[in-house]
Formats: sequence, C-alpha cells, structure tokens
Amino acid sequence: MGMNDYLDARAWTVWVLAAAGLTMTARNPLYSLIILLVARLVTAEWGRAANRFPIPFWRLGLIMLLFSLLFNGLFVPIGSTLLFRLPDWPLIGGPVTLEALVFGLSNGLLLWTLLAVFLALNGIVPVYQLARLTPRAFHDLGVVVLIALTYLPETARHLRRIREAQAVRGLQLRGWRDWRPIFLPLLIGGLERAMQLAETMVARGYGATLDVEQRGRVRLLLALTLVSAFGGWLAMLWQRPLLGGMLVGSAALMLVGLLWRLGRRAPTSRYRPAVWQWADTLVVVAAAIPMLLVWLPWPGLDYASLYYSPYPTLSWPAFDPVLGLALALLSLPAFLRRAERPTPAPASAYLPEGYHD
Repeated sequence: MGMNDYLDARAWTVWVLAAAGLTMTARNPLYSLIILLVARLVTAEWGRAANRFPIPFWRLGLIMLLFSLLFNGLFVPIGSTLLFRLPDWPLIGGPVTLEALVFGLSNGLLLWTLLAVFLALNGIVPVYQLARLTPRAFHDLGVVVLIALTYLPETARHLRRIREAQAVRGLQLRGWRDWRPIFLPLLIGGLERAMQLAETMVARGYGATLDVEQRGRVRLLLALTLVSAFGGWLAMLWQRPLLGGMLVGSAALMLVGLLWRLGRRAPTSRYRPAVWQWADTLVVVAAAIPMLLVWLPWPGLDYASLYYSPYPTLSWPAFDPVLGLALALLSLPAFLRRAERPTPAPASAYLPEGYHD
C-alpha cells in the first residue's frame, strides 16, 4: 500500500514543489545528491508498483549525465586544465577542459534530481487525487491534461502485459524486428483504453448538465482585468511604479474574482472527502523548514555554497552542514508511521452535482 492511502495529496504537492524549488536553488552537486537520494528513498518507501516508470531510473540518469557532460565539454571550451584538443570542427572544435566536463556533469546531476522529484509525485499520488486539487474554474482543462499525462503510464503497463504474454509463448524480444508484432496490439490497446475512459466519464455525467457559458459580466470582468494589467505594465515602463503596482494588484484581485465566479458554475460532490491529519502536517513542515533556511538570510550559514562553479580552476564544492541537514529533512515522510485512513473512491473525484455512483 502506498502513501497516497494515508497522506493527503495537498501535502505531497507542497513537498514536491519544495523539493523541486530547492533543487533549482541549491545548484551544488553535493546538495543535489542529497535531494536525489531523498527523492529515491521516499519513492521506494511509498511509491506504487503500478506507477513505476518503464525505463530503469539509473539508466535514465546515466543518459542524462553522459549527454550533459559531452554537451558542455564539447561546446564550452573554458577552463585551465586542458585534457585534449579537437580539430577545428564547426561548433565543437577546440580545447576540451576538465572544468567543462565537471560543470556538465553537475548540470546533469541537477536534471537527474529534478526527474527523481517529479517521478516521486507520479509514483506516489494517484491522478484522481491530483484532479481534486485542480481549481473548479479549470476543472475541464485539468481533467483533460491529467488524462493525457496518464497515457504514458497506462501504455507502459499494457506493454508489460504484452511482453509477459509473449514470454509465456516462448518469444523473447531481442531486436527491433521482434518489436514489430507488438506495435499493433499496443496501439489498439491504447485506443481501447481511451474509448473506455470516455464512456466511463459520460456514464458518470461528466459535463452533461453544467452550464459553463460565459455571460456578459464575466466577459466584462475579463476585459477589465486585461486592461488593468496592461495599464500597470505601461505605467511601470513610464517610471510610475506606484500607479503600476496598484493597477497590477487590481488586475490580480479581479482575476481571483473571475476564477471564483467561474468555479461556482462547476459544483462538485465527494463521497469521501480527504481528511487532514497530523502526518500531513509533518510532511508540510518537513518541506517548509528547508525552504525557510535556504531562501531566507540566516546568520552563520554559508549561502555561497548553494552555487558551485569549477571555473576557472577545478575545486571541491563547498558544503554547509546545516543546509545539508535541512535538505535531508525532506526525507521525513519516509519514516512516518503508516496510519490507516479510508481511501477515497477514484470514481467520485469530480462528479456534477446531482449525479451519484
């Protein structure tokens, strides 16, 4: 059983956004490695087997590291430690330095860490719980986007079933020619799943009775929002920051009012609403403390260690133990005791008012 059975999707969304933001802020390979290990630890503890990515994670990481290393090493001839010199080829000719390769490796590790963070979101939180977090004003768009995002995991699961069926028949996939008989069943299976999903949504009354036509007041409010935002931008260009800020703030308030008005036209009902528990609060706290320590200036912390550059001469990246421990605090969800809670029914994630299972 996974964490999604016990912890709220809102708490996990905060955790993932915090981990991704800290990864982009702490551009140090030592800090990136901490967040990478934390993301894999949490995914291993709470990830669902049905949502595992079809390609091994370490193989994706090696590809990203190798590509980033070669790209930066061949296209950025900067650094004092010369390894070898290429002929004067277009774009990639010239010296290849150790500093350029190390910087490319550091960037590849950063991308690998971001991949681990978002794969944790995909492996832990079910799609129907993410659909519940979509504002009601964006309900239609959010559901369509989430359905599109689930196509790849569903296709991967269908591919595993096809390969198991082939293995039972004694067929082993060794080359590209062996994949040709699989392509057509995989394509047909994807179309069948799309048809079943569409029929299920229609059977549950999705979009059947909702009147979402924009009326005159909504259109007027949208026009005023655009005019106010454009006017604020012009005021800032004309060195009127106070007037520009007031206009942009007014546009933001009108936009919030517009979304609230549109959200009222998409009433929803839930049989089992999610209950916020103490473990959800711990997940949010585990995400908030590193953000407060990294993004706010605190005395005694080495914030220069958040960024690493091997140029002009290669050196070991700096490391602040307090910041490192703060980033390691993101692993707290992996050590939480699993407290039983009822699992919300996926089918009732979003139902028009008046419709029931």
